[in-house]
Amino acid sequence: MKQCEWEDLLDAAYDAAIDPASAEIFDGLYTPKRLQGMLEKLLIMSVAKDFLNLTYTNSQKSLPGAIDEILIDLPGGKEWEEGK
Repeated sequence: MKQCEWEDLLDAAYDAAIDPASAEIFDGLYTPKRLQGMLEKLLIMSVAKDFLNLTYTNSQKSLPGAIDEILIDLPGGKEWEEGK
């Protein structure tokens, strides 16, 4: 796929993930509508695109390290890196 072709697929995947995620998070405490209100869809979509773009800009060998760099920049990433 071309980089510009991911938008519609990501949007559909995000929407499809809300219902199952609401059932899993805190044992279903949040309804899908409430969960959607708590999330920043644009930010999530941006991060997803950042991960996908890595596959276009990194070799197979450098991809794991590039993924780790993005993960470290996410909330909780520093703690993850330090093994906490």
